[in-house]
Amino acid sequence: MEQLSPLTALNLNDMISQRLKEYIFRNRLKAGDKLPTEVQFAQQLNVSRTAVREALRSLEALGLVEARQGFGRIVRDFSFESLLSTLSFGVAYSDESIINLFEIRKALDSFFITQALPKILPEDIDLMQQLVDQMEQRTIQGESIFDEDHRFHQIIYQRCGNPLALQLFEITWQVRTYAIDQDKARREEAPGTAHEHRQILNAIRNNDPDLTKRLLVDHHWNMEQRYKIWFANQSTQDKGEEIQK
Repeated sequence: MEQLSPLTALNLNDMISQRLKEYIFRNRLKAGDKLPTEVQFAQQLNVSRTAVREALRSLEALGLVEARQGFGRIVRDFSFESLLSTLSFGVAYSDESIINLFEIRKALDSFFITQALPKILPEDIDLMQQLVDQMEQRTIQGESIFDEDHRFHQIIYQRCGNPLALQLFEITWQVRTYAIDQDKARREEAPGTAHEHRQILNAIRNNDPDLTKRLLVDHHWNMEQRYKIWFANQSTQDKGEEIQK
């Protein structure tokens, strides 16, 4: 017969965290609602206050709970913010995950550009025009267009009216940043990248959602192919170094 493993402090922390999440969901607590104190939770669960405190800290790390000095803990509004750095850092070391993320980015852009297009303001167009001009000038001078590229796409997501979509965009961008050597990611751009952005901007200016969508998808497809080539070259290089060893 297989024997049961004894409960450890880690097991207890997970169990308490799960019970606290169930408390929030079953009581339909909303963002800003105050939670019972550590003492009250400890009494209800028949565990130590220290154990409850550690479980609550786990929920804070997940972005479910927020501690406010002099007030106690409250339920937080949902956000990807707490997961942003962890997710982007973890995915960045998996070639397959990065390629899969490009597929997600194409799907996101295809949907959210139609939400953003009617809300893009004239001043947004002016700023995007400045960014594209800067991209082209920096490309001629052999300089990075990394920041301008980021800001260009960020404007679209800021206008789509969905804050979670904006956070997902930032996740995909950070993954791209961490995927390869960051200096190279900032220095090296695929030929025609600045021109692709000008085409996208012209379609946005003409309020053409179908063309804008197609150009965005093509833009990400080109970037995806570039990363596939980079990963293949990196794999070949690593194998060569292994043989030399």
